[in-house]
Amino acid sequence: MGTAVALNRNEGADFGTAVHELFAEVEWLDGTGAIERWAALWRDKYGADNEAVAEGLACLGASAMASVWSKPLSELVEVWRERAFEMVLDGAWVTGVFDRVVVERDASGVTTRALIVDYKTDRVGTDAEVAAAVARHAGQLNLYRRVVAVLAKVSVGRVECCLVFTRLRRMERVVAAG
Repeated sequence: MGTAVALNRNEGADFGTAVHELFAEVEWLDGTGAIERWAALWRDKYGADNEAVAEGLACLGASAMASVWSKPLSELVEVWRERAFEMVLDGAWVTGVFDRVVVERDASGVTTRALIVDYKTDRVGTDAEVAAAVARHAGQLNLYRRVVAVLAKVSVGRVECCLVFTRLRRMERVVAAG
């Protein structure tokens, strides 16, 4: 399914795919007017009344989510967007797609920390629903934490995970397992 088609459908998985595709375009929100530039680009490309575009722009502008889009001050920073992976971990074949991973390195190139951001377009509204969604997705994120540790060559303890609930413009940390 092409991007334009996905971005014009606003139900269930299609809506989630559309929001993910928009966020995959954003490396960092740098400089004055960055959100306005994305707004102009997305509205021109996908339509001013597109629900996914409206949700994406609201997330870019949400103060609670500013850290997702702000480039860290580390010496070297790399961001992975919609990056597929496959590997053997503990004797099991693991595949998936990271929504967003920020890898920070020191001046010598050694990874100092990583942040995994996983977007959820779930229709959650209450604190109880958010807590249930965090619990439901914790296993996935903790597996991703282990995979990023291997790929980025950093200890699991230096990998943070968060879920971004796009409809609420809310970010929740996922506590490491065990």
